[in-house]
Amino acid sequence: MSEEEHALFGEFCQSLDVTPSEALRRLARSAALLGPSFTGEARAEVVALTRQMRAIGNNLNQAVHHMNAGHVIQSEDMRGHLEAVSRAIGELDRLYRSLCVKSYRRTEAAVAGRSK
Repeated sequence: MSEEEHALFGEFCQSLDVTPSEALRRLARSAALLGPSFTGEARAEVVALTRQMRAIGNNLNQAVHHMNAGHVIQSEDMRGHLEAVSRAIGELDRLYRSLCVKSYRRTEAAVAGRSK
């Protein structure tokens, strides 16, 4: 990098409140369409959905454990658990895809704004 580019990159990192190595990692992930690094509100949403999926998975594990022990599980109960898993996975997938698109667009805009 030239001295001017280095200074601009330093300002860019400060504006994001990240280290240069973290900024490069985020830019590389976004440019390669690998998805964003989750921070702030987006991270909280992903964590909440992950907890929800864990709880549903725990319920499914318990149901299967009971079935393996010879207990009868009502089909309505199992259907409810499976539908909850499907909804949670769909919601997580939609959230993740939207966050990836937003991150990619922000990165494109940031790069375009800096290259002028």
